[in-house]
Amino acid sequence: MVMTKQRIVGRTIDLRDVTASDASFVFSLRRDPLRRTYLSETPDDLHAQLIWIERYRAERRQFYFIIEDKRGAPLGTIRVYDLQPDSFCWGSWILRPGAPPKAALESALLVYEFGFRELGLKRSHFDVRKENRRVVEFHKRFGAKIVRENDLDYFFTFSVHDYMSIRPKYVGFLPESAAAITEFAGTATLTASSHS
Repeated sequence: MVMTKQRIVGRTIDLRDVTASDASFVFSLRRDPLRRTYLSETPDDLHAQLIWIERYRAERRQFYFIIEDKRGAPLGTIRVYDLQPDSFCWGSWILRPGAPPKAALESALLVYEFGFRELGLKRSHFDVRKENRRVVEFHKRFGAKIVRENDLDYFFTFSVHDYMSIRPKYVGFLPESAAAITEFAGTATLTASSHS
């Protein structure tokens, strides 16, 4: 299956499909000493990063986005992958030093909007390094549940119902077009019963 999504428009940031011209930016993020602690190993080779992006663009079995501000300045990366019949994984979530403080929250919301509303999936699954305490706490505050762990990682799940229950709290971070939506496919029962 070939999958493409060129741009996801947010309120203060956008997610746009990564291109070969982004290789240097992605490489610099992944090689940053502070950020790389929580990432899978990355070869110390810009050419390898370029090859990876070119292969991604040819295969189109996942979505890899550059997080950028409204002027088009790159702020970070985020990826949706391991798509299953009812679930998606997301990760490669890296923001450059000095990125606006709300870029993390808004990019996470945009990924959930994309996975649950546009792709129509029912849950998200992802793993986070145990040592990455800030990100672990971020996901817990959102309502994600740890379903297992190993020595290195926590493995989380987060359902569309979980998302819809916290979404009203964060709707101000979504673009107006998304903020106006009050239910996604498959959540009408939850939405109706939650107001009774």
